[in-house]
This record gives sequence, structure tokens and C-alpha cells, in this order.
Amino acid sequence: MLTYYAVGRLGVQQAREAAQSALPDAPVIPERQPRPAALRLRTAGALHRLADRISPACPGPLQQA
Repeated sequence: MLTYYAVGRLGVQQAREAAQSALPDAPVIPERQPRPAALRLRTAGALHRLADRISPACPGPLQQA
């Protein structure tokens, strides 16, 4: 029983060390630039205007037959 505990602890320790260090020749992936908030606000505004134009065509909830 003590052997399983020791092997388990050693395995967890090795996995943590491997996860924290990168290989020396590993490729570096640049971080993605965040999308500007202005683009999201313009898109949201356009979708709201589109919904306002469509809403008079559908005055009530859709009814199932």
C-alpha cells in the first residue's frame, strides 16, 4: 500500500514539473490580439436595429399549429 502511495506522489510530481516547463525547441505561438470593443458595440447596435425593423412583422409569439 505504501508503494502505491509513493508511486502516485512521484507521478503527480513529475506531471506537475512537465506541465510547468516547456521544451527548449518548442514552437512559440503568439497570443491573439483582443478584438476591439468598438467592433462588438457596432455589431450589437446593428443587430438591435435589425430586430426593431423585423419586430413589427411578427407582433406576437409564434403559434404552433
